[in-house]
Amino acid sequence: MHSSVGDGTIRKYTSSLKLVATSFALRVDAKFADTSAIDALSKVRSLGCFELGDYLPNPFIKGAQPEYLDHPLEDSVPVINTLAVQKFSVQIADCRYIAVEDYESLANEKHLREHDVLMTVDGGVSIGKVALFAEKIPATVDSHVCILRPSKLSPLALVYLLGSPLGQMQFRRAESGASGQTTVTEDDVRRFVFPTSVLSVIDQLALNAESRRVEIAVERKRLDADEIMLWNDIVKALS
Repeated sequence: MHSSVGDGTIRKYTSSLKLVATSFALRVDAKFADTSAIDALSKVRSLGCFELGDYLPNPFIKGAQPEYLDHPLEDSVPVINTLAVQKFSVQIADCRYIAVEDYESLANEKHLREHDVLMTVDGGVSIGKVALFAEKIPATVDSHVCILRPSKLSPLALVYLLGSPLGQMQFRRAESGASGQTTVTEDDVRRFVFPTSVLSVIDQLALNAESRRVEIAVERKRLDADEIMLWNDIVKALS
């Protein structure tokens, strides 16, 4: 069978898109063919880079879809979902709960540990949210959140690499699936690239950024409280 488009035309078209496979599979869609992303990643590769998978020796751990409790009990266990991962932090108040017996029946690897990295992997705009689990309580994740446990790279550094503009750009480029049901695969995330030069400074950068992020979060909470008081005053004046 012969294509009605000549080989020369095909080469010219693919060259203009700058699409070159970096693995055994090449997805051709609008996001993957984003020329600004291609240029940025080409620059990173030309300057020397590493793949994230080099620092993730274990398979990603994805939660199950649990049987939630309608009314949490005192010993119920929170399940972290995409809603609970917000602005580089975990909002336990937004979690749903399972019975402690169901938690104990899970594989041990699905039991969250302090300093685990949480990453959302499905659901359109929810893809690519990351946070460090800093709690000292029993907890697990649902099927839309992965647990990452890096080696030779600090968990906080991994959070800020994934959350950086370069990391988020690669999440957007890796999304696939039907509208509203998009996802990123473990293979895609393992192939995310970052400049090798960042390895010598990322730990300190991440510590500084986290310290400032916490300060901003406290200030944001204060401002939110002030705004609520403002509207309460207006309601009282109008009543």
